[in-house]
Formats: sequence, structure tokens, C-alpha cells
Amino acid sequence: MKKLFYAIPTFIALVLFACNGNEVKDSISKIRFINASSISGDINVFIDYNKVFATDIVYLSFSLFTEHIATTHTIQIKTASGSLIKEMALDMVENKTYSIFVYDSMNTTRVKLIEENFSVAQGSYCKLRFLHLSNNAPATDVTQGTDTNILFSNYSNGDLSDYTIFPIDSVYFNAHNTGIASPYYTQPRYNKFKAGNFYTMCLKGNQGSTGIDSLGFFIIENNATY
Repeated sequence: MKKLFYAIPTFIALVLFACNGNEVKDSISKIRFINASSISGDINVFIDYNKVFATDIVYLSFSLFTEHIATTHTIQIKTASGSLIKEMALDMVENKTYSIFVYDSMNTTRVKLIEENFSVAQGSYCKLRFLHLSNNAPATDVTQGTDTNILFSNYSNGDLSDYTIFPIDSVYFNAHNTGIASPYYTQPRYNKFKAGNFYTMCLKGNQGSTGIDSLGFFIIENNATY
């Protein structure tokens, strides 16, 4: 009887808590998916065996961030035909944000998980980082315009830089074999930088290809909320 006696006040308190309109809120984590794999083609994602997106994520596109309860989730990435690319258990921590990149490496599809850190640059600046996702490009240096200073030095397939503060001027970028002055690829001018936003510049595709999987830069814009 003593156990029942002590339990009743606790039960009443819980009822009163609910009647007062108070709600218990779930702890939330966010994740998005970027498809840079020409080998896989269109992809989709299953979290805890449930399909996440109504339409597939096509090559060189990405999903918006989706919110999930902060706990360990089973994540499956599949091709449009249903073939499994990767299955992983991800411990999604409260208030953390994640990006998963699907990309090619020497004709093998790989997956890269990144925990995001969105600390906004002040003034007329954005933040820029570099991610080498080309299937067969060599170790690479990146420069901007006619400037010989190297922005990102000696990045190989799967390597990711930290964010660097960057002006929002219109500019073009060059990819060089590491240590070589002449670029092997020059991107057309990019004039879409916005103050306070975040940009991931991915080297994508294949050297020698002229199709959709041709070598180039794929730039993802993000404002920390989408």
C-alpha cells in the first residue's frame, strides 16, 4: 500500500501538467543527402526502413534538411531501382546537423558523412569549402581567377576542407594537379555568392568524359536552414 500511496501524487502531478497545456517536445536532429554519384544515378533514402523522399534525388542535386528524433537511426541509401548502396547506423545527436554525400571513387560508389557547423561569417562575406568528389581526377589544388595563391591545397578523392571566409565577388575557379601551375580545369565565372551563406564546392565527374558526368565544379548553396 505504501507504494500506491506514493505513486498517486506523482500521477496527479502528471495529469495536471498535461491539463495545463504543457507538452513534452522531442529532441530533434537534421540531415540532408547530396547525390554526386554518376555511377548510381538517381537515389533515395530510407530511415528506419521508411522511404524519406517522394521523388528520387537525381545526380548533381541534393535534398533539403529533414528533421528526425535524436536517437540512433538505420539509414539506407538505395538506387532508384532499389539496389542497396549503403546501410549504416547513425547516432543523430540533439541539435546536430548532418550531410551525407554519395560519390564515386575509382568507379566505386562511396558515402561520406559530415557533421555540419554553421557559424555565420559577418559583413559582406560568405563561407566556402572544397570537397574532392571526382571519380578519377588527381590530387588537386584550387585557385581563383588569375590569383596564383592556392585556396585549397592537395585534396584527393573524398577529402574535405574546413570552411574559409570568402568575399562575395564574382569569380571563377581553377583546378590544378597538385604543384602544377597550369590548371587542368577552369570553371565558368560564379556570381551567386550571398553574404552569410555557406557554399560547398565539389569537384565532380570524370576526366575525359563529355557527358553529364564530365569533370567540373558543383557548388551547393546553403543558408543553414535548407
